[in-house]
Amino acid sequence: MYGRFLDTTRVTATQHKHPALLTVEHTRLEPDGRFVLVTGPVSGRTAVDHLREQGPLSSAEAIRWGVRICDAVEFLHAVGVVHGHLAPKNLFLDGDLQRPDVRLLDTALLLFRGTKSMPIGQVLVEPEYLSPERCAGRRATTACDVYGMGVLLHELLTGVPPFSGRGVTETRALHLHAPLPPLEPGLEEWAPLLTRCLAKRPGDRFKSLADLREALRGLKPLETPAIEIELRDLAEPPAPRGLQAGDVLGRYRIERLLGEGGMGRVFEATHLSINRRVALKVLRPELAKVESQVQRFVAEAQAVNRVKHPHIIAVEDLVREGEHLFFVMELLGGQTLKALARVAPIELVRVVRLMRQAAEALAAAHQVGVIHRDVKPDNLVVERDDEGLEQLMVLDFGVARVRGLDMKAAYRTQVGQVVGTPLWMAPEQVLGHEVDARADIYALSMVMYVLLTRRFPFGGDLSQVVMSRLSRPAQAVGPASFLGELLPPRLQRLVDMGLCRELSGRPASMARVAIELKAVEEELVAPSEIDGHRKSWWNRWRS
Repeated sequence: MYGRFLDTTRVTATQHKHPALLTVEHTRLEPDGRFVLVTGPVSGRTAVDHLREQGPLSSAEAIRWGVRICDAVEFLHAVGVVHGHLAPKNLFLDGDLQRPDVRLLDTALLLFRGTKSMPIGQVLVEPEYLSPERCAGRRATTACDVYGMGVLLHELLTGVPPFSGRGVTETRALHLHAPLPPLEPGLEEWAPLLTRCLAKRPGDRFKSLADLREALRGLKPLETPAIEIELRDLAEPPAPRGLQAGDVLGRYRIERLLGEGGMGRVFEATHLSINRRVALKVLRPELAKVESQVQRFVAEAQAVNRVKHPHIIAVEDLVREGEHLFFVMELLGGQTLKALARVAPIELVRVVRLMRQAAEALAAAHQVGVIHRDVKPDNLVVERDDEGLEQLMVLDFGVARVRGLDMKAAYRTQVGQVVGTPLWMAPEQVLGHEVDARADIYALSMVMYVLLTRRFPFGGDLSQVVMSRLSRPAQAVGPASFLGELLPPRLQRLVDMGLCRELSGRPASMARVAIELKAVEEELVAPSEIDGHRKSWWNRWRS
């Protein structure tokens, strides 16, 4: 029997490796017959301890834990293994007590956690964690683990499993026949997901752990108030004064307002000669009378066209029509990162891919002497190309600094004057100092941090988030994303370095940031998929 256990565990140690699984690292059989298993380091704290000490999880933490466990169990299913015992005592916790790293005890180790032998035809799983089909005496299948996830999530959210009677027989009967107990106020959004997980018939449950994981990611109880500082205002822009839908500006008919900022408004418009939709950025009429503002507006168009990169929207024309000054751009059909992050968390590989594209675009701008100075989620738009692949576009160079252009009046900044958006900017930019490319590195790192964690690296309200970076270091990004995905150490180092207060501590260039993100992306995604994304976009741009 021990020989069979040894063989099974050796297979597990070599084949069942997953970062969310606590698995066997080494096995051996001692001369005196003792069987030894060695696992990776673990604190010994389990979800049972967490629930006892801190009570049920918040919805946000339950989502994060659930996604992480789904990843682990989905991996087991892919190698032909059913876990069969998804209970809090089999979730081991490391790191931060409030936001721990969660790992699931692997099936090979479960064999050695019982205190007595397993009688033929029985199981050593507490009845609270059995599925209806196992209560009826049938073998465990992957559908049993979907049910087990429903039981586990219910207990993490409420502190108790959904079905627990006065004994084994009553508990099994509840699994077979009882409906889901009513959830406490504030958990109503979980009811459809838990009801489907805990369906009595396997065919009525989620088809796989991957389907359940996506349903978890679609839940909206995201208790991340810090991110609301920047992402809360998504109302339609107010109706503009001046230009209205139907007005004709030169060769363009205004269709609708897309947005507005400090310098101007952006409209969707139709080119009347060729019936093509474009975007017009129109300088505010009151600013069009100020020469320095006109020079700054013209400099933005020059800065964009100086770069020429597929991930930076091109300016097609610069026009003065009467009292109006505007430039013409390609009309994008996507959403800003601000809007996307507001709807739902963005998964790790997608964040890395989009940030790599942004870094490549900004590196190209830096190469020709253009510093953006206002990198933030509002100015990063995600759209899809003709093949359905996501492409990020960097917008709004309205406060960019351009070296080598004779635009001294446009770019003269008084001591202490702050240009940009304080929530995302580097400490030296908050203080009104002269900035270089490392200010854009800080801002992009801040965007990455928020997308990965759904919080800012400094606590407090808007002013505290902004001012804290002047006096203390940013909180480390940590080992896992908001969704529970493990962050590669290389990515953790990159984000933490990018948010260094001291300029010398940040990556040397945005090109280096792009190289590092490319390497992380290749760790996370098959090379063929990466090549497909790049080839498609570059071919489209060159054509």
